[in-house]
Amino acid sequence: MAPSSPSALVAELTEQAGAWPHVSLAPHPSRAVVFRVDEARIGVLHPDGLLEIPVPAPLRTALVDEGFAAPQPARPGREWVATHLHEANDLAPAVLLLRLSYLYRRLLRSRGPAALRRIRAEVARYALPDALDALYETMLAKREADASLPGPAE
Repeated sequence: MAPSSPSALVAELTEQAGAWPHVSLAPHPSRAVVFRVDEARIGVLHPDGLLEIPVPAPLRTALVDEGFAAPQPARPGREWVATHLHEANDLAPAVLLLRLSYLYRRLLRSRGPAALRRIRAEVARYALPDALDALYETMLAKREADASLPGPAE
């Protein structure tokens, strides 16, 4: 049976995302959990089910316009979006939102063709709306063009 209380949903999301490669969990002063890819923050999950995601402005706009998240004005001066885990059917969209943040951060750190192909294939599996798909495709194409620059392959 799918978890249904905010605390069970928070535990489930934490367990799922904590198992992703390169993800670490850290405590936040507000009793929240911070999800990181290497050292980059990909999300903050609060005990009440509030999930906050830092994203660049173009991705923020697309996520809000497509209904994946709401703007998060509680973090002035930064580009954040948010969603809430209230009931079981909120879990899958929250996992996807956090996964998109994860893929964005992995994309920024990946230069190798194999890693970029894996990210492209995963993004394609989600059948994202055109605006989001186009943003990820643009970022992937830029990373591929930068592949000749020195840096880590994965």
